[in-house]
Amino acid sequence: MQNHNLLTGLLKANRGKLGLTYALSLGTQLLALLVPLAIGEAINGLLVHEYTSLGLFVGLWMVLAGMTVGRKMYDTRVFMGIYTAVVPKVIQQQRAMGMATSKLVARSMLIREVVDFMERDIPDVFSMVITFIGSLIMLMLFDWHIALAATLMLIPVLALNGSLWRPIQRLNRSINNNLERQAQVINQGSLLRLEQHFRFMRFLRVKTSDIEAGTGGIVELFVVVVTIYVFTFTTQTPGIEAGTVFSIITYFWNFQGSLDHLPTLMQSISRVKDILRRIREGIGTDAQ
Repeated sequence: MQNHNLLTGLLKANRGKLGLTYALSLGTQLLALLVPLAIGEAINGLLVHEYTSLGLFVGLWMVLAGMTVGRKMYDTRVFMGIYTAVVPKVIQQQRAMGMATSKLVARSMLIREVVDFMERDIPDVFSMVITFIGSLIMLMLFDWHIALAATLMLIPVLALNGSLWRPIQRLNRSINNNLERQAQVINQGSLLRLEQHFRFMRFLRVKTSDIEAGTGGIVELFVVVVTIYVFTFTTQTPGIEAGTVFSIITYFWNFQGSLDHLPTLMQSISRVKDILRRIREGIGTDAQ
């Protein structure tokens, strides 16, 4: 497996196992999309003493629970196996290139982050996209006014997140630079140098967290305005049933909730992109 194609190589070499775990993740997310509708129908049925819809909801719930448990157990085995197989080869190759031991230690941890990205963040992308598109479609089926309001909310949210891509990239580059030097600092650095190193790492991580939190806070301002409109419009619709109100509100809540994951996913993608660049080049850079 060549360093310059680490992620692609991992995907190809393990395509069967990864295909199954991602298929399970995808299936789980698609079934979860039906839950708000099933709950709403169960509520409407119970209000008129009809229990079939409740039984269908419980059945859906049990299937989802079984798939979720099975996927989590399978995922751990697959991704720990990938990490165990890959990291010795990368370390051996880069040691042969003259890489310092301190950087090899850091690279082993950074490769773990790449595997974590495959295990955690790729399914999160599936979840976000399915929830985003699926909830929007369901809202459209209920009432196009609500779907239009949700769509308009996207404009400022996407613009704000897009403007943060470069600052996030710079911060992740600095974090990875300092992680690669950390073993050397721990082994050789004075007390003052150690304090400076960990204070700077703290600064970088706090700055990253502040960007994510600040973005989320601004996004919430737009979400609150649209949520007030959706609540008001839905509850004032003539003849609407209580369960239908619940379904609409839940789908809208899921839709806006999928947008909350954007800053975190951008952070993960930026970090993994920088890690793969380092492995490809086989060299580190000095701390920024």
